[in-house]
Amino acid sequence: MFILIVGGGKVGSYLTRALLNQGHEVVVIEKDDRKAKMLERLIDRHVTLVGDGCDPLVLDAAGVARADVVVADTGDDEDNLVVVLLSKRKSKARCIARVNNPANKLIFNSLDADDPVIVISSTELILNVLNEHVNASKYRSMLETMHLFGKGDMQLVKVAIPERSPVDGKRLAEIDFPHNSVVVAVDRPDHDLEIPTGDTTLHAGDSMIVIVKNGAGERIRTILGA
Repeated sequence: MFILIVGGGKVGSYLTRALLNQGHEVVVIEKDDRKAKMLERLIDRHVTLVGDGCDPLVLDAAGVARADVVVADTGDDEDNLVVVLLSKRKSKARCIARVNNPANKLIFNSLDADDPVIVISSTELILNVLNEHVNASKYRSMLETMHLFGKGDMQLVKVAIPERSPVDGKRLAEIDFPHNSVVVAVDRPDHDLEIPTGDTTLHAGDSMIVIVKNGAGERIRTILGA
């Protein structure tokens, strides 16, 4: 089986070694050259491609089209979401995504009802263990502490731009988005996922993937006329 891993941190490194020991073919995309070299020293084999896994060209170079499984294992939920979306566009691979904020699981779970993404939330795993071993009062206080793992109230949302939207034909730089929001990708019908700039023009039928905080999602939907 050919497994493509995006993210060569500690988890990605140990996962790569275990998969290689099981006889699988593995390629790891890691944007940090230093981490890529450390991984190869750990496993004593050339398996890394230095580059950004959110770049469609880098995914193509890594062989995503023939991948059986793609593992999105970066430290950022938004990057993992882009990796999954691109991989589903470019391959029939089964996608596994690491999610740091449990609130973002719904975004990943809603991507593909026919071939759902396998979502792994380390925060939820830890909380489940705590839930089994502490009483209710102690658990509630620990739960407040564990929110630190989930980046507070930040979420990823996907918002479609409807027909006759006031932003249809406008550049991102021309739109007054809330300060507590960042557009991380634009999903256009029949095109690769686009990592936008201020000059990116939006059109009806596009969908925006946005990091929002403090309820900014509703404000964005109002701006788009969604």
